[in-house]
Amino acid sequence: MAELFKKWLKTAVMVSLGGSLLAGCSGDSPAGKTGNAASNENGQARGSISSTIYDRGAVPGGMGTIEDNMWTKWINENGPVNVKFVAIPRWESQSKLNVLLASGSAPDLIFEFGTSIRNQLFNQKQLLPLDDLIEQQSVEYKALMEKYPQLKQAGTKTDGKLYEVGRMNEVYPLVSLFIREDWLEKLGLEVPATEEEMITVAKAFAEQDPDGNGVADTYGLSGLKFGDSSGLYRYMFNANWVNLDANGELAVGPNHMKEATAFKRKLYEAGVVDKDFLTDKDGSKAKQDFLNGKVGMYAFMTADYSSFASRELDTLMKNVPEAKLKVIPLPKTSVGQYNPVWNNPVQMTAVVNARAKDPEAVIKYIDFLTKIETGRTFRLGIEGVHYKLEEDGKPVITDPDKYKNEVSWAADFAMLYSRLEEGKYGYAEAQFNEEIPYQKEALRLFRESMATYMTDLPVGEGLTHSEHMPQLPKELQVKFTNVTTAIDDIFTRAIISGSNYTIEQADMDAQKEWEKGGGPEIERWYKEWWSKEKDNVLIWSDFYDIYKQQQAAYQAE
Repeated sequence: MAELFKKWLKTAVMVSLGGSLLAGCSGDSPAGKTGNAASNENGQARGSISSTIYDRGAVPGGMGTIEDNMWTKWINENGPVNVKFVAIPRWESQSKLNVLLASGSAPDLIFEFGTSIRNQLFNQKQLLPLDDLIEQQSVEYKALMEKYPQLKQAGTKTDGKLYEVGRMNEVYPLVSLFIREDWLEKLGLEVPATEEEMITVAKAFAEQDPDGNGVADTYGLSGLKFGDSSGLYRYMFNANWVNLDANGELAVGPNHMKEATAFKRKLYEAGVVDKDFLTDKDGSKAKQDFLNGKVGMYAFMTADYSSFASRELDTLMKNVPEAKLKVIPLPKTSVGQYNPVWNNPVQMTAVVNARAKDPEAVIKYIDFLTKIETGRTFRLGIEGVHYKLEEDGKPVITDPDKYKNEVSWAADFAMLYSRLEEGKYGYAEAQFNEEIPYQKEALRLFRESMATYMTDLPVGEGLTHSEHMPQLPKELQVKFTNVTTAIDDIFTRAIISGSNYTIEQADMDAQKEWEKGGGPEIERWYKEWWSKEKDNVLIWSDFYDIYKQQQAAYQAE
């Protein structure tokens, strides 16, 4: 297939010298075919389906559209069915899907990361149950589900039927708290282990000119309200609306928000954060301050470090070559010590429209996307064209610019791809190229992050990953949104108001707001749900067990 693909690429380039490259509208296909095949390799008639695909506006110029490009053509020439793609704007998927469903034109296969959106479709009876279809028609996904029964557990709804399909992911921290280790060394300070020590170190970073420019222009911390760093304070104090208490029961309400707000107020009054944090609506200024070497501690959404490495870390290394980062544990607080949020290892990503005309064809396509070979193609491209295999089997991108232009934007075609099924080279740690300086540094930090946060400390993200939380009924969801917004405003006011509005007063006002804003109804709903479904819900301790299994498999490779 690689030779055919290379021939097709060469032909396409020659044809497109004066126009767009590989628009996917006409011409030879990757497999040397023209048009959609009428039958599959077994001589059976090919089915035809439609499928959503996220539109992130990331397709490079000259590569066509997200609905019609070299990869949609590759799918139609190499997959078992003909697929028509329907673009869904990534951050407007709910409104777009609502329009398509209301008009009866929604695609057969709907890919959607948003749990609340998938839950809404289930509540509206827009989804097709998949138990019998997978049992009778599937090979690849059925085998994956048998290997990982958590997939069935996570994809099963409250009526006991399976409606969602997904993938297994590697468990790793999604967030890392960095400290400028070079600043610590310069000022003779230790890594802060408690919230009090964190304030002390932050004051030193803000007041003792750690960057040595003679100007009082540095901050100890940032992001009290918006951006990546804003989540730090929630994780530190496990300040969430739905927590699991020591007895295994739910605690629903403004849990630990008083304590988290008191800490943020101390930072604000100590002058160690930007006093104008409320105007930084998306956290971009706070991030830029860190990347310009002006913030001593910052929490980034680093995930597997791949995007973080090529963007933020590379920028910091160019802007501030002397900067040395260290990943540190979240400091111990008055309510305990926690880890930041982890990646979701059992991720549901797709559902089937109840009106799908050819469900069997949809299952064939799901099986095709589940295959290792298919997922590897969307991750790496074509062997011999975009990457090569070293002697030990490790894939290496041969031309980063070509990969960026032709492959890097295709990840959403692989939303059913369980990367760890590839073995050790599917793990995040194997994705770094140490010949590139920022990737070498990213690998060091990724390893620090794994060692620091993948422990048996509780995760400060409440009951479970947000993708495994249930959807409140519509009326209660409106109340929940309104009451949580009002309480958030109360606690924000307490950060900046000094003696005019104390933390104690804010806490009392928040409790009153919760009571009158529907809090007891919301609490009752969650507790009833938990009493019925707790044996079926994957929580952080389950994720930790999966992490240990994954790491044992990695070490055994």
